Amino acid sequence: MANKINYSVSGSKATVGKNSGKVLYHPTLQLTGTMSLPEMAQHMSDHDSKYNEGDIYAVLVQFIKCIKEKAAQGYRVRLGDLGAFTPRIKSVSQLSAEDVSAADIRQLTLRWIAGNRTKDFKDDTDFVSVPKRKNQALLVQAEKSGQNTMSLASKETQTTGTDSGTGGEGAGGE
Repeated sequence: MANKINYSVSGSKATVGKNSGKVLYHPTLQLTGTMSLPEMAQHMSDHDSKYNEGDIYAVLVQFIKCIKEKAAQGYRVRLGDLGAFTPRIKSVSQLSAEDVSAADIRQLTLRWIAGNRTKDFKDDTDFVSVPKRKNQALLVQAEKSGQNTMSLASKETQTTGTDSGTGGEGAGGE
């Protein structure tokens, strides 16, 4: 059974290139929600695992600590098909090399790069076209107020075509 994920169509005005000034449309993912670490542990436990939710949660919490520890020691942590975690710094620049010091480092973060089995799982997923979230909200309002029909045409013409969400290459949601 394939997984299903919803998407809607969004448009944004092109600012450069041959289509400059035109509204271009693209699919935008509609995320279902956010899954926390304890919820993921429960989900994993529900998959006929011999380990219970608490055991899985404890392993995942320790896993996070160990990734941070090794990254702080300068290691890239490769996890096979899951991907790799690489330490990265965010810093401020100086005018001369002699002025650069550890005090210029503002943040140490992890960058995750997907592995082969997590990089592209489009073939394992069915995509379902659904209305934009704002149109879904309008439909709910119409149903609650007892309207039997409604038109989105007037609502759509009022927009400027800049409802881009985070579609395209991104994995966000509208």
